[in-house]
Amino acid sequence: MASNQSLSLSTLAALALTLVIAASTVTCTNTEAKQKAVGGIEPADLNDVDVQKAVDFAVETYNDLTKDPYVSKPIQVMSAGQQIVYGKNFYLKIKLGRTTCTKGQSVDLADCPFNEQPEKQERTICNFEVNAVSWENKITMTNFSCHSP
Repeated sequence: MASNQSLSLSTLAALALTLVIAASTVTCTNTEAKQKAVGGIEPADLNDVDVQKAVDFAVETYNDLTKDPYVSKPIQVMSAGQQIVYGKNFYLKIKLGRTTCTKGQSVDLADCPFNEQPEKQERTICNFEVNAVSWENKITMTNFSCHSP
């Protein structure tokens, strides 16, 4: 009797293992579902309100952290990606240009013209990583690096 019970437990265990393996090897035939992997980085829509907030925050933080007396503003958002995590990570590549506005002025960045004087004209390309947790009203810069084009 004990050997029959051992045999059935072994059989059940083998059957359970087979079911687990079969379930985990099911492949997805839906192309859209394949492209959107959970936690994967996807292209972001530059017109999306959350992307615009991330761009504005990245540029504002950049201006706060640099020692340049002039503020910079985006010339072009070269690429934008997003990743769903606890909130969203935004991966932004932005070409920045130095404006004629100084950091001490209180003006809208949109109203600041780019500095066209050759000795004061500066262009920079930056890669920013921004994390936004909308339900906590929290946004932080997690990483950034810049270089001259």
